[in-house]
Amino acid sequence: MAKALLFFLAATCAASVPARARPTMSSLQQDAARRVHRGDDASAQQQHDEGLLRDVEELISAGTRGLLNLQREDGSFRLGDAVNPAPLAVDALALLALLATGNVPGRVPNGRAVELALRALIERQDRSGGAAHGYFRADGDEFSKMHGHGYATLALSQVLGMLPRDEQALTPHERVRGALTDAIRLIEKSQDRSGGWSYNPVPLDHEGSMTICMLQALRGARDAGLVVDTEVIGRAIAYVERSQKPDGSFRYKLGAERRSVALTAAAVMTLHAAGQYESQILQKGLAYLTDNSAIFSQSAIAVRRAQEQDFPYYERLYTAEALFSARERASFVRWFRRTVPQLASTMDAKTGTWKSERYGEAYATAMTLLVLSLPLEFLPIHQR
Repeated sequence: MAKALLFFLAATCAASVPARARPTMSSLQQDAARRVHRGDDASAQQQHDEGLLRDVEELISAGTRGLLNLQREDGSFRLGDAVNPAPLAVDALALLALLATGNVPGRVPNGRAVELALRALIERQDRSGGAAHGYFRADGDEFSKMHGHGYATLALSQVLGMLPRDEQALTPHERVRGALTDAIRLIEKSQDRSGGWSYNPVPLDHEGSMTICMLQALRGARDAGLVVDTEVIGRAIAYVERSQKPDGSFRYKLGAERRSVALTAAAVMTLHAAGQYESQILQKGLAYLTDNSAIFSQSAIAVRRAQEQDFPYYERLYTAEALFSARERASFVRWFRRTVPQLASTMDAKTGTWKSERYGEAYATAMTLLVLSLPLEFLPIHQR
């Protein structure tokens, strides 16, 4: 138990202390070590895990600086030479990453950057009162679509409880709450009769990863205290459950045979977040991940062929969340021990960023920070 608890004791400390008084990650690390070792000589594994946690701290620190160096004055993030630029989705993920690494709006050291990132999202919401009212989108953005809307909605749900309730905030609490409410209504009315969602905010088609993204956003909003249509959530859960194949993996969409580790991990995480703790479907999907996939292989993401692994950062994040949310903690610890050195070896030491030709540095860095910060449980959706 001591080997696994090294990570989770630090998370427990972070989750139990109010945001205004949270200790630094260094003190969390020291407290975890004291609790685990109780003054005894550390075993080789304990020493390894302490070193790993120090590496995580350093990667988070460097990665946060790297991400902030990509932020523009208006709060958005530079995409560089991304092949598929998705500015809205990247800005939302970057805000989530800043929150996940302990940065709180309006408070030092990076509170101003968080507030600017939040304002950049809010100002991209459709306020027309028409059919697209509440929809987050950016001019010229051809790739974010409903994924971007889902991530933006999730980001607002996570930051809402961290905002001061005064008018001095760059984006006041009530404005964020109103924007979040409108974003939820847009999601609800865009659900297809199958229970899923498609790339555009109209109820005319469905796809698995989009459905998972919307479900996570709705769950985040409900946990933040907003009213969410339970029938919409129920239909979406049923869609995900019907997408499972006999071997436990999950399909790309209903009626398709295509499956992937990434979609399976995302489905497992979503079912757990939706409260399906005793679900046999969830357990079967988790077993597929831990028993029948390559997630524990050394450098698995790096060595798989491109056509088999088109979205490595997406797969890594949802794998981390699926394993972390499971009641059995050993699989996450085992996976995390292998993954952290891989992430350290692929970071650009000069910039503190990670690379993605498809979506750019800010995307890759934000997704990686979300993985590394998971045991800290700063985001409500990551709290066990």
